[in-house]
Amino acid sequence: MKRILFADDNKNIREFCRQELEDEGYRILPARDGIEAVLLAQKEHLDLAILDINMPVLGGFEAAQRIKAIARSIPVVFFTANNEDCIPDHCSELASACVEKTDDLTELKQVVARLLRAREGNEPYRSGLPPATISTISDICST
Repeated sequence: MKRILFADDNKNIREFCRQELEDEGYRILPARDGIEAVLLAQKEHLDLAILDINMPVLGGFEAAQRIKAIARSIPVVFFTANNEDCIPDHCSELASACVEKTDDLTELKQVVARLLRAREGNEPYRSGLPPATISTISDICST
């Protein structure tokens, strides 16, 4: 069973998405913020991480940077109320996809399935983001 980290500071969104993704056959590891997400990434084997961008304490961009430092190969999906948040920030290059939050999780489920298939086949996949231009994590996002 694929293990997915899901970090969002909104409890209702976290629970709704957890239920929907578990119905798809995934094991969901919920986190309330970026700090919890990073701690889970340190102790759990993850197949994918879904991160809200705007979270208190530690936001999604910073959490993605720390998670990628732990395990570079973990695909990251930014799940945000406004997918325009992904475009202007150079930290978005840490992600494989950016999906806008809606009540219909069809797009999120499709992106998750494609990313997991692409990861198994060692194929690059990006959705909702400009092309990646970085070669190392240190090229972007100061800590």
